[in-house]
Amino acid sequence: MSGLTWETLSAWLAMGGYGLYVWGSLGMCAAVFAGELLSLRAQRRALAKDDSQAQGAAAQTPARRPVLTQQEQDA
Repeated sequence: MSGLTWETLSAWLAMGGYGLYVWGSLGMCAAVFAGELLSLRAQRRALAKDDSQAQGAAAQTPARRPVLTQQEQDA
């Protein structure tokens, strides 16, 4: 188990020579995760804005009657 212990913080950050790959991949994952959260937040706000506009428009326009087919009209 001696390969899993580091004596200094800089040795731990170096990760046995693989620190650039380890921390780089961790940083990229964090950046993608943050980007995904920001994208979802923007989509949610856009949908909420569209929904509020649709509700306002629905209150201003009268309800439409459904268009019936000839078979439905004959029944």
